[in-house]
Parts: sequence; structure tokens; C-alpha cells
Amino acid sequence: MKTILLVVLFLSIVVGALYGWMKREELSNQTKMREENQTEITEDFIYRWLQNENGMIATYIKNSSQEDEDLVQGREVLAETLGLLMDYALDNEDQTLFNTLYKQLTDYFLEKEGFVNWKLKEDGTSDVSANALIDDIRILDALAMAAENWKTDQYKKTALSISEYLNKKNVVNGIYTDFYDKEYGYASSEISLSYIDIQGMNTLVSQGLLDAEIVAETSQVLIKAPLDHGFYPVSYNVEEKEYIFSDNINLVDQAILAYHYAQVGNRSLEFLTFIKSEMDKRGLIHGMYDRKTKEPTVDYESPAIYGFLILYALEVDEHDLAQALYDRMKEFQVVDKKSEYYGGYSITNGDTHIFDNLIPLLAEQEMKKD
Repeated sequence: MKTILLVVLFLSIVVGALYGWMKREELSNQTKMREENQTEITEDFIYRWLQNENGMIATYIKNSSQEDEDLVQGREVLAETLGLLMDYALDNEDQTLFNTLYKQLTDYFLEKEGFVNWKLKEDGTSDVSANALIDDIRILDALAMAAENWKTDQYKKTALSISEYLNKKNVVNGIYTDFYDKEYGYASSEISLSYIDIQGMNTLVSQGLLDAEIVAETSQVLIKAPLDHGFYPVSYNVEEKEYIFSDNINLVDQAILAYHYAQVGNRSLEFLTFIKSEMDKRGLIHGMYDRKTKEPTVDYESPAIYGFLILYALEVDEHDLAQALYDRMKEFQVVDKKSEYYGGYSITNGDTHIFDNLIPLLAEQEMKKD
């Protein structure tokens, strides 16, 4: 009798354990499916509402003649958007999408001698005469990686053309600077610290695309940057050899900078502590803060800020923080399937900014891997 009871007890334990394991697997699979669906609905929204007739992705849903603070309006298209989408295509191992983006680069953005327009009008023509260092670096990095992944020489040839232009034009006193204006033959005297992607630039040096000495000097600008109340400078004037701080801290710039720096092993501990403190205290991150008091100076939040902070948190192995930021970011997404804006982030009066959707898409992609 005791033997039978023991057998029954043993079997019940085994069955219970098996059921528990199956339930956990089911929940895990459901979570994975939800995460996969999240990227699908975000991407679908972007292409449904922000794609121009020529296939390129616009900055806003609504057309407008009024420029925003970044000098962009309505259905204009940014090289920054193109580069971020190239990163997304590479992450998904989607060569078809990458080829589409590559064609947009060569058909519309890229001019003779390797100049890349930083923005285009809706029809794909340009009325600007400047490039943007951060956009060109991101595009170069994507082209180099694509050439290596898919063994396509044309990607590398295009990358060489762009890099030769950067190495000649976007340099002042041996340091890369923000932009070069070909109409005036003028290179900016400043480098935004959020533009300094040390890992990306070093990769391009190893590919023979960027000048090693210029990259080393540019990297030192970030490495030697002083902190003020835990925040990084906005930029560095290469002629005056002076760091420039803002009294009003833009969290997007700080998040991008911290993410880039984390990729080469620097955790930006004071900034990390500040973000954790804000999430613990307020449960959210504002868009702007006073540099000295660290109090918010605006009420708004931004999915783009949360997206970059998620990438940063994952890079420094702060997974609980990444999840908290992710949960807050998702509160800005339209999840009502009956809504025409289903899948979009931060829809206000029928409009939204591409970065408030594209950066969350990249963050969603990385959270799937975590």
C-alpha cells in the first residue's frame, strides 16, 4: 500500500512539474509572439502613414510649410531616417529592404563625389547644400556591414565615395565636425558629442573607410569631455578648443551619447543613476531638464527618448531598467485595432514624428532579443 502511495505521489509531482514547465513555455511563447507582433504593427504603421509616393519615409504624417526646431517640415525626408532603416534591415537580415533603401540612397540622397544631402523634399529633390556627419557615419557603417554580410561590392564602392568626401570636407583641425556646406565651402567648427560614435568610426577605420588619425582625435573629444552635474556637454568647438554646455539638457542628445559611449565600455554611471532615479521617483522621463537642478523644464515625454534609453540600458546590462522604460514607452502606442492609427506612437491631431516611431521600432527589435 505504501508503495502504491509513493508511486502515486511521485507521478503527481512529475505531472505537476511537467504541467508547470508546459505552462511556462506557453507563456514564454505568448510573450515572444506579442513582442514579434509589436515590431510588425509599428513597422506597418510607418509604411502605411509615412511613406511618400516615391517609397521614401517622410518625417511627419501631415504636410506643412512650417519648419520644426530641426528645420524639417511635413513630408520631407531625412538621411537620418534612411540610415536608421538600414540598421533595421541589417538587424532583420532583410536584404530586400536594404536594397530598396540603398536605391533610395543612390537615386536621391547621394550626389557626385560622395556628398549626401541631409534632407530632401517630398519629391526627392534637394534644396539644401549641407551634409550631416552623424547621418553619413551611420550610412557608411550600414553599407560596410551589408557589403560584408551579403558580399556585395557595390555597397563598398558607394561607401568609399562617401567616406572620401567626409575625410576631405568634414574635418577642421584634424577633427570631424557636424556638417559641410558645399555651396559656401564651409565646414562647421563644432562637433556635437552625440555625433561621436566611437565604435562605428573604429569599425570604418578597420574597413579602410575613415582616417585613423582623424577618428582617434575625434574620439578624444568624447573621452576627455567633462561632466557638469552628471550631464555631458552638447558640443565641442574645435577652433576654440572649448566644450559647450546647455543650461537646458536635451535628453535625446544625452541618451544617444550615453548609448554610443556604452558600446565601447563606458557606462556613464552618473547619467545612469539619474535615469534610474527619475524612473523610481516619477515613473517617467521628461524631454528636457535643468542642468543644475536636474528638475524637468518641460512636461512632454517622447517615445524616441525612451527608445534610445532602452538601447542604452540594454547595452549596459540594466535589463530591469530597460523593461521599465519599455513599459512606459508602450503607453504612447495606439493599441486599439479599430483605430486608423493602430501601431503608431504619439499621435496628436492626426500627426506624429518619424523618430517617435522609428526609434521605438529599433528598441522593440532589441527587446525581442533580450
